[in-house]
Amino acid sequence: MKRTYFPGITDIVVVTDPAEIRTISNDSRFDRDFIGHGPVRNVQRLRKMLRIFSLNGRLFPAVQPRTDPGRAAAQDELWSRLNAKADEVKHGPAQLEPLAEWVRGIGTAEKLGLLVQQSIGRLFVETFTATEESWAAASVVFEAANSSSVTKMLGWRISGRLEQAKTLLASMVNGDLAAVIAMINAPQLIGDGLRKMRQLAADPAIRSSITTDAAVDECLFAPTVLRQAKTSGEVGGCPFRRGSLFILELQSGSEGAANRDLVFLSQSWSRCPAEKWVPALLEGVWTRVLGALHEPEKARQAS
Repeated sequence: MKRTYFPGITDIVVVTDPAEIRTISNDSRFDRDFIGHGPVRNVQRLRKMLRIFSLNGRLFPAVQPRTDPGRAAAQDELWSRLNAKADEVKHGPAQLEPLAEWVRGIGTAEKLGLLVQQSIGRLFVETFTATEESWAAASVVFEAANSSSVTKMLGWRISGRLEQAKTLLASMVNGDLAAVIAMINAPQLIGDGLRKMRQLAADPAIRSSITTDAAVDECLFAPTVLRQAKTSGEVGGCPFRRGSLFILELQSGSEGAANRDLVFLSQSWSRCPAEKWVPALLEGVWTRVLGALHEPEKARQAS
């Protein structure tokens, strides 16, 4: 852990060690029950995050605290629903062909964003159709969440563009905020995975030697998540105060076969409901990619 602490200014701890991530993600002293006072930069960061990841006074599920009424039940319901869909998608159904075609090398970066957003949207609304407007809206929110530019944030607030983007996305999924946050964040991570898969598919030596499980694992990318200390104390030799912010770098922490559960925080109360669906989607796409690429070879052998 690396703590940056200047009294009254900032108190942030960055965590990359797998064991420490597991400890903090499950320790009841750390939560998403964010308090709005403390060091100036901590408060600024939290206010920005909560402003971005809320709509009409409702917090998105990804920033709801552990004790939020209904959070656990809604999370478990979505987890079960996505698990059922994972069983369908892992075998490479025809609906994945547009993504598989992109992985084979056909299509632009913009097209990938639309394809992934549509795949995610249809988990919540069967008739969901991604548009340039919906992709632009998700991109605005994602950029706002990851930008350090005060000028941009001020511009988005004054223009109302950020709220308009979230409102548009919510209108397309019947107001389901779990769907909205999924359409904002997941396309970026899944997109990174499919871009990696495109590289794997372009190399004949890799295609012929890598297993499907290994290919999927290569294409899993993890987010960064935030927790706040509810009390003062010490963890892993690092002292902290009430209000200290802990940034859990899941991508770094999940490296190595023994730590892949951290990609989705599978052993935590805040596990990602898509922990099985995302790998299944990647498996289904890879299956279709290989099937199409192997067809010419089979034809040559038959002749």
